[in-house]
Amino acid sequence: MLLKAIALLESRHALHGSKDVPRYVIETFEKFPKYKAKHPGLEQDRLFEADYEHPNAQSLTCQRCDVTQIVDRDARETQDPVIHYGPIGSGNRVIKSSRARDLLGEQNILCVEMEASGLMNDFPCLVIRGICDYCDSHKNKRWQPYAALAAAAYAKELLGIIPVLEVEAAPAALDIIQES
Repeated sequence: MLLKAIALLESRHALHGSKDVPRYVIETFEKFPKYKAKHPGLEQDRLFEADYEHPNAQSLTCQRCDVTQIVDRDARETQDPVIHYGPIGSGNRVIKSSRARDLLGEQNILCVEMEASGLMNDFPCLVIRGICDYCDSHKNKRWQPYAALAAAAYAKELLGIIPVLEVEAAPAALDIIQES
């Protein structure tokens, strides 16, 4: 049921983009501004060269980082979340290495998450991940609230296209676990 819904949503997004995710993000932020899940600004979306390490491990900001080491790439046209479909790596520790990130990228892994690590082995589920950093030494928490909100907005759009009758007919997660 989820895989069919994802395939449908992916084809819709490929043809028309997502209208609902950006709308849900804006509506939610306007309704709950205290959660500070606003887009940090395109100027805060900085990818540094893979071999450039954060100069001060104690500092949580990149104020002293060499801006000439920022990768030159096309500017994003919008602050709307970009939805990617594909494999998500899962592990039990934070990745702060651009070299490790690039090796995973060569295997077509789009991002890495820790929270659902091992869950897929025991519980049939779908992981929706808001990407909030570049898995390098410049990691900070600036993008986390916005990324979480974007992931929740995608989940809301996904659940909105699953017919209620199909959900009611699906086996409950506890039934599936007890059968295995």
